[in-house]
Amino acid sequence: MPEYRGLGFDPAPGDADAIAAAARRCSEAAAKLDAAIAARIEVPREWEGEAAVTVAARAAAARTALEPAPAVLRATAEILTSWAGTVVAGTRRADQLDRRAVTLRRALLQAADAVEVGETAVQFATGTSATAQADLAAAKAHHEEVRRELDRVLEQARALETAHRLDASRVEHRLRALGDPGAALGEVPGGAAHLDGVTDGMARFSVLGKELAASLARAPGPAVTPSSGAVGAFAAAVSQGGR
Repeated sequence: MPEYRGLGFDPAPGDADAIAAAARRCSEAAAKLDAAIAARIEVPREWEGEAAVTVAARAAAARTALEPAPAVLRATAEILTSWAGTVVAGTRRADQLDRRAVTLRRALLQAADAVEVGETAVQFATGTSATAQADLAAAKAHHEEVRRELDRVLEQARALETAHRLDASRVEHRLRALGDPGAALGEVPGGAAHLDGVTDGMARFSVLGKELAASLARAPGPAVTPSSGAVGAFAAAVSQGGR
């Protein structure tokens, strides 16, 4: 995790590698769900009566209810991939600003030393002190110039942080708008029991969301408590602007 000694804060937090990995896992989960949903659940021919009809109806209802899930996962992967790119660009810009800030802070210390030397020279000047006064004025002017340049760099970093948090908020809203791809399981009586492959996929996706929330939890700062569901977990982490 970058320290940003020059800026004193991380203006574009986020783990692009973790986000990109999550996007890939979402795509993989979508493919597995497609296969699970496409699998037909056959009721044995010799099994007749109300129980057989109920099982067949539940299987059909589960398949219908879960059909949107792969699309949600793929949309999530697309959003995450885009966000990973945003984090990469933000981190690159933050690194540039931090290097500039480190250089300016060193220059500011040197300029402060020059001012101190100039003040000492004026204090102990013998005869005419015009030269010493001019040197001191030049040293103070240079110190002020460096300080203003550092302030400009810090202002750019704060603007980057504001833009980054705004982008994170947009990502949060887009993810929440997708909903939870596993929600359909709770709407289908016995759905989880009849579609084990789908259930496993949803469980893995839920774990993915919690892992992603943890990987994006900002430090230092308050801990992120993942929302229920994978999409909610990631959205909560993004809303914290966390790394």
